Amino acid sequence: MAESIPLIQDAVSGGSSLYVVVGTLLVVLVGALVWFLLNQQSAAISSQSIALASGNSLHGLSSAQKKRNNAIVVVGPVGAGKTALWTLLRYPDSTDQPQTQTSMSVNAAEVHINESNAYLVDIPGHQKYRLDRDSYLPMARGIIFVVDSARVAETIRPTAELIYDVLANNKVQTNETPLLLLCNKQDEPMALANVRIKALLEDEIDKLRASRQAGLDSLRDAHVAASGTGSATAGGGDDDDAAADERISDFLGYDGKKFSFEDLPNPIQINESSLVLGHDTSGLEHIERWIADTLHS
Repeated sequence: MAESIPLIQDAVSGGSSLYVVVGTLLVVLVGALVWFLLNQQSAAISSQSIALASGNSLHGLSSAQKKRNNAIVVVGPVGAGKTALWTLLRYPDSTDQPQTQTSMSVNAAEVHINESNAYLVDIPGHQKYRLDRDSYLPMARGIIFVVDSARVAETIRPTAELIYDVLANNKVQTNETPLLLLCNKQDEPMALANVRIKALLEDEIDKLRASRQAGLDSLRDAHVAASGTGSATAGGGDDDDAAADERISDFLGYDGKKFSFEDLPNPIQINESSLVLGHDTSGLEHIERWIADTLHS
């Protein structure tokens, strides 16, 4: 009987240790969950602060706002500095500038620039905001396309696809909307000069133009083959006409000639900038002048 007592004590001790381990794990898990939720809430509040500061609903801007005739639309890849530009123009007093991060909503507000009133719209660069971008481009008096000069060589394909979609927009072509290609982050060591960025984009757009045209031609040929006529004019009907119209409207520049921004009907200007909130900035005065000139043209 005396020998059984230590065994019972060991069991109790072992059970207590197990409870301590389980309890510790639960505390750690609960702590991690609370930290994650607080982080998510903080990020959401931060991403919403700029939109709320400008008085815009996160569910989209009203149709009345979209009908303005003084809109300057800021577009470009994720992380290029679009929201920093919007913030610098919206809050010229550095003490009023909110902190920014990758936008999770459209930012828009009236701004006063060089004795001109502009309705400045910042469209997030993620592809899921394509509908927002396409809804604002028709109302644009001018477009600022912002690129990251230090990373453009790494992201040249998606950057070229985005600017291609902007320039190929039917209303942008019809209205011959001016575009400012802003080569931002020139303060970074790996930044490329605007001349080099222009050449890279023109080369990539030329390749993209050819591949898109080939894709449309393949769709047309497949339709002709499926019709069993062997001819694009015999029974092709409205589908062939629609494909031809799409190919024409989606084609930038001149067929048979390497793509160049100079061949577009849209006035294109290329500037460099270094836009950093809370620090000295470079290039902002040229952007403000371009906006004022565009609104007065």
